[in-house]
Amino acid sequence: MIEKTQAITLRYAPSGNTSRVVTWLTPDHGRVSTLIKGALRPKSAFLGQYDLFYTCELLYYSRQRNDLHFAKECSPVKLRAALRHDWRACAAASYLTDLALRAGPARAPQRFLFHWLDNALDALPGTGAQLQSVVFWHELKLLNELGLAPRLTSCLQCHRDLAPGSAARFSHERGGLLCPACAQQDHRPASPIPPDALAILRRWQRAPALAEVQRTRCTPQQLVVLDRMLGEFMRYHLDLALTSRDLALGMIKR
Repeated sequence: MIEKTQAITLRYAPSGNTSRVVTWLTPDHGRVSTLIKGALRPKSAFLGQYDLFYTCELLYYSRQRNDLHFAKECSPVKLRAALRHDWRACAAASYLTDLALRAGPARAPQRFLFHWLDNALDALPGTGAQLQSVVFWHELKLLNELGLAPRLTSCLQCHRDLAPGSAARFSHERGGLLCPACAQQDHRPASPIPPDALAILRRWQRAPALAEVQRTRCTPQQLVVLDRMLGEFMRYHLDLALTSRDLALGMIKR
């Protein structure tokens, strides 16, 4: 069966001397791997037609009994050349691409995941000092799409609303906030969260567009708190090591 779809290049690896196996993220078929025969030959029709972070129009032969399909044609729709010149944005793109690769199953429709990554890769270049904040916002958007968004308005135990500025503790294991009284009764770890960092998280979780995030000027201390909270939360609920996250954020902070 021949399939035609948009696809974002997630990774590629050599296969023999001249061929490549390319892993793509597609909206209707999820994660797909294709063999591109002769991809590295000088006269290959695929030269320059795909690369990391490209969004492409992909035509491939689907094999129902094998997870490796055969690419027939490929043409780029978005090259995202800016990611080749902004190394911090490239580091962030590498992390979000790795996250999309491991967060979504193969052979399952992942339209929301495709559009999330497509929009994230568009947004990263040129964000400058706000790049960390942009990455955190996209993490929140992904958690929301996966149904794993942290609960940031009320106590998980007693369900009482936590007013802005009130003391609270964040339990990454339970998935949200605990008031001080309930936190004392719960044996699982919960870290105190400063009211200013909590206010930022709440605002970003509600923000429908990136402009709200870009208007936020976070202090280095606030970024450290947000990094730790979201990192612990995602590692626990996605059950991923997220080494790529540590590497990317470490490069962005330099």
